[in-house]
Amino acid sequence: MCILFAILPILLALVLMTGCKVSPGKALPLSLLTCGVFGYFVWKMPLMQLLAMSILGVLKSLDIILIVFGAVLLLNILRQSGAIRTINHSFAHLSPDRRIQTLIIAWLFSNFAEGAAGFGAAPALVAPLLVGLGFPVVPALVVALVCNSLAVPFGAVGTPVLTLNSLLVPELEALQRNVDAFQHQMLGEFTSISALSGALLPFVAVAFMILLSADKRKWRSICEIFPLALLAGVFYVVPWKCTAMFLGPELPSLLASVIALPLFLAVLKSGLLTPRHVWDFPENDTAAVQTVPATPLPEGRSIPALMAWLPYLAIALLLTVTRLPAMPLKQLLASCSTLRIPQLFGVANTSFAWTVLMNPGLFPFLLVAVLAGFSHGLSSRDVGAVFCQSARQILFSAIAIAASFALVQIMIASAQNEAGLPGMLVAIAQGAAALTGRAYILLAPVIGLFGTFFTGSCTVSNILFGVLQFNAAQVLELPETTVVALQVVGGGLGSMLRLSGIVAACATVNATGKEGRLILLNCIPAAIMIVLALAAMYVLF
Repeated sequence: MCILFAILPILLALVLMTGCKVSPGKALPLSLLTCGVFGYFVWKMPLMQLLAMSILGVLKSLDIILIVFGAVLLLNILRQSGAIRTINHSFAHLSPDRRIQTLIIAWLFSNFAEGAAGFGAAPALVAPLLVGLGFPVVPALVVALVCNSLAVPFGAVGTPVLTLNSLLVPELEALQRNVDAFQHQMLGEFTSISALSGALLPFVAVAFMILLSADKRKWRSICEIFPLALLAGVFYVVPWKCTAMFLGPELPSLLASVIALPLFLAVLKSGLLTPRHVWDFPENDTAAVQTVPATPLPEGRSIPALMAWLPYLAIALLLTVTRLPAMPLKQLLASCSTLRIPQLFGVANTSFAWTVLMNPGLFPFLLVAVLAGFSHGLSSRDVGAVFCQSARQILFSAIAIAASFALVQIMIASAQNEAGLPGMLVAIAQGAAALTGRAYILLAPVIGLFGTFFTGSCTVSNILFGVLQFNAAQVLELPETTVVALQVVGGGLGSMLRLSGIVAACATVNATGKEGRLILLNCIPAAIMIVLALAAMYVLF
């Protein structure tokens, strides 16, 4: 019954969004209310604890909400100024093939953004860019989310993996194990499993995108792109693994993109492995996402290619210099812009610290968007109108994101209860482990995926389930390093499905209402990648 009550709020949200077509802005607050009722009556959580955790969740959701707003604002300003048309034209020079554009933007560029910023910034940046280039909404969202998975465990300069390592130190020291040796072996197993399976990830994303289209030659279009997609995967995963093993978890996602992108563009320029047939969506129609009509440009006026691309280049540069530990800007921004809120209502573990200028939505997204508007010739009135329109566009998505974060905080806090029950998320994981026995190793990445799916963060998934996976491996006499590595693999793959990420990505392209469909669709590539990861684990270890 404990497991049933723990999972019911999650099932309620999924059923409402997928089966009843209820918008996340209504479904997730109802799920939050259900979770609060169960927390009060079943877990015997004090009412003030439930209220404090809900407020804490809303405060933590500000990061994602501001990223969504910054991405939406930038996209709408580029549309208003006509810069999106210039960007579209420049991609036609690289390749008019939508499959190749997916490999460049959704795979290589997205991984760079994830490595620099984390916080779910990559899909919020990539999805509107793809839609602006002419991708239909659903395929654009699918590839933006699916490709944003391998880079996630090393995103935000390695935060998910570094956090997991720190949590396991007390466990390893209690067992008198060599901490450095364990961490190095786990990192080696994780990167080997992810590299072997992840090399196929861009192909899986592109193939799934083609299957979603109305193309009458689907399988031929898929076979044509396989060699180039595999090459894009290999170009990325090789420096990704080497960087992780020799330099540590902070830089793999960043450096791998910096190395892979020019190599891929060189191959593309040479024509090697490039399909002869140029593929586009037969049903290509972006009218539904033109949320801010572009002002007609005066005759003869156009945005130069460099000016059109400059906002994205500036974002990439600012994300890099403000996130790398070696750069002084990270410490400077953190020291001068941190807001601290003490414990809410005296409830333990509810203090909140927010480094305002380290939020990618405010800096650099918001700053770059406003400066881009003025530099592209928009008036203050035009920029203000786009600002207000963007705020209205994300309003209901912001409610959904805030509710999902509040729900997660209650589920995490349920570990401290007066009923003597395990926490909600731990109860679900323990129940799954009890049902599987030694086959638990097959479930390890699924638990990691579940953690990211619901909490919206690979880091939080590792916090919730990393130690649990380690302890389960000990009890079941399974290799601890492999089980923990599979937790991290699943945590990354869960980014394809995370509720907050899907709601946020849909908000950036004005696709509210499609969240349930996206969850169901992305279960397919997520399942494929889980199987490939387990196959890689079996072959290697």
